[in-house]
Amino acid sequence: MTMTKFKAPDTIEELCDALRNKNKNTYVIAGGTDLIIHFNKKGIFGYEIIDLTKLKELKEINETENEVIIGSGATMTEIENSLLINKYIPALNDSVYNLGSEQVRNRATIGGNVANSSQSGDTIPVLFAYDANVEIINSSGIIRTDKIENVVEGLEKNSLNDDEVITNIIIKKTNSKSAFSKVGSRKTVTISKLNCCIKIDISDDMIINNSVIYLGAVGPKPIRAKFIEEKLLNKNINDIAFSDLHDAIHLQIEDAIPDRSSKHYKKSAAEGLVDDILNKLRRQIWKN
Repeated sequence: MTMTKFKAPDTIEELCDALRNKNKNTYVIAGGTDLIIHFNKKGIFGYEIIDLTKLKELKEINETENEVIIGSGATMTEIENSLLINKYIPALNDSVYNLGSEQVRNRATIGGNVANSSQSGDTIPVLFAYDANVEIINSSGIIRTDKIENVVEGLEKNSLNDDEVITNIIIKKTNSKSAFSKVGSRKTVTISKLNCCIKIDISDDMIINNSVIYLGAVGPKPIRAKFIEEKLLNKNINDIAFSDLHDAIHLQIEDAIPDRSSKHYKKSAAEGLVDDILNKLRRQIWKN
């Protein structure tokens, strides 16, 4: 008969102790929305669990003068309802709003989304676009920080050591506008077949003077869409026509997945995503 062992540390010190005693059959869990599916797929039994949900400091969303600090245990619902996120990282608000069902959003955490490192993860292109830092703690209590692009390796692989967990996601405050959109078999409660985040800096006369675009689900991890970025630069956001971007979008997908048959579908899907996001960005600007 297989047995499941369960630890739920209340403090960081207890977490470090649990990590010191971790073995190859030990799994760290927060929301569990990805991990439980993994157990079912792989037929894994007799595992040990370190549950992070009692660590209140990992659920906080705070700010400093220059940064927004999102605890790894913050749920998608908590992020969606955060005024700080809505103000400084609007695309993250978009991405969690469209992530799964209400029940999933109430459980799934941003740290889990990053650690799972799925190529279809909805928050990940946003974190790439904002050049997020990931704060990580190990079993000795040593904290290090690494770039999101280094932590996420894609295809459900990350760069964390066996005795490490994510504690915070750190994003610099900016005045940038940003938005996210995705394509799946349905609008919500689905795994993304393609997703996209666009982050722009815009002048008072509506000219885009900087753009950062990431496409997800076209490779192991998000790719930077530089061909599309170049087409947006120095354009008035209200004057950008779909025809201006058509060739750049197709070129970007062709460059990312030249040998995959899905490239034809994803070219059309990307056109719709970029158009949808630009309309969202225009509405953001008009509100202000």
